[in-house]
Amino acid sequence: MITKINAIIGNLEQSAIRAISFRCAELNGINLGQGICDHPVHPAIKQAAIDAINHDKNIYVPMQGISELRQAIAQKMQGFNKVPCAEDNVLVTHGATGAFVSAAKTLFSPGDEVILFEPFYGYHKKLLEMLSIQVKALPLVGDNYALDVDALRSAIGPRTRAILICTPCNPCGKVFTREELIAMGDLAIEKDLYVLTDEMYEYITYPGHEHCSLASLGEQYFDRTITISGFSKTYNITGWRMGYLVAAKDILEKIALANDLFYICAASSFQYACLAALSLPQSYYTDMRAMYLENRDFFVNGLREIGFSVTLPKGAYYTLADFSKLRLADSDNPAMVLLEETRVAAVDGRAFYNDEAKGRHIFRFCFSSSKDQLEKALEQMSQSQLLRSK
Repeated sequence: MITKINAIIGNLEQSAIRAISFRCAELNGINLGQGICDHPVHPAIKQAAIDAINHDKNIYVPMQGISELRQAIAQKMQGFNKVPCAEDNVLVTHGATGAFVSAAKTLFSPGDEVILFEPFYGYHKKLLEMLSIQVKALPLVGDNYALDVDALRSAIGPRTRAILICTPCNPCGKVFTREELIAMGDLAIEKDLYVLTDEMYEYITYPGHEHCSLASLGEQYFDRTITISGFSKTYNITGWRMGYLVAAKDILEKIALANDLFYICAASSFQYACLAALSLPQSYYTDMRAMYLENRDFFVNGLREIGFSVTLPKGAYYTLADFSKLRLADSDNPAMVLLEETRVAAVDGRAFYNDEAKGRHIFRFCFSSSKDQLEKALEQMSQSQLLRSK
């Protein structure tokens, strides 16, 4: 029998995303909760992985990643992100989560504070807390999830060491504007803070909105920004766990040492596959955005017809849907009730707020599935009596 365990780990509970996904699988339901991204992988990426394995590229590689991939990421950062990046600024990691863990362990000490924005990605908050780092959640404002710069300034305290953003944002689809990023970056300079930017969904933005990397807006921002991204969502390889981190050389060298202790290196054969991914033509990204735009408009309109109140996402492939006017709002565990009733999984909105009452009547839906699956999910939900107006 276990008698002693780390107090933080002892208090951990399974994430709402994982719990709903497991139950959905048991019911053979439609999982619109987890960002599974189950579209086919491009043949060139699959073939590159097969070739790497067949050519015995299966042993440890340098902790920073293979040189060829780091060079390709640097070129991608220069071209797409407009970030002045060289190979020495790139660390290949065990998923974007691995990049985040290594960066947080390197930059922060127990008791330090990080500001993130609400609604937030739950793993960011939980991982920081697991490292004994304090989290301060600052609400974004209104239906457009705007940044309140004055509130951010007021939130910065003596223990604050960094600001953390996700853009485009999981879970709400916000895309931080250039003006918001500059205001945030200027505060970081004034208060001597780092800025960690999770840019996993950088390629998925919708008309009228464009992804912008803080590190691209001037050397003064680049020097204190840790840019985190990866291959999972863009290339439909979430299970491969391939990510990367871009930072100033002196910071990156220290993060790489932590990454080495945690993970040794990212999967060697998959690094060659990711190299192939970065060689895909621009049409790949154009087609991907068009597919997700079609999914977004179709699914959001369908949710609104059922009775959900939904703000149109500007990026990523998630939407927050308010069901406070529906009968389902009276349920104690609405996400599980929805799943059992309709065989459609969504994530309980309480997972994205410090004050769980704010997310009590919200679901996060993921619309990355095929349009056929989305149509089927909408049909099943539309037949439920619980999704009727009160």
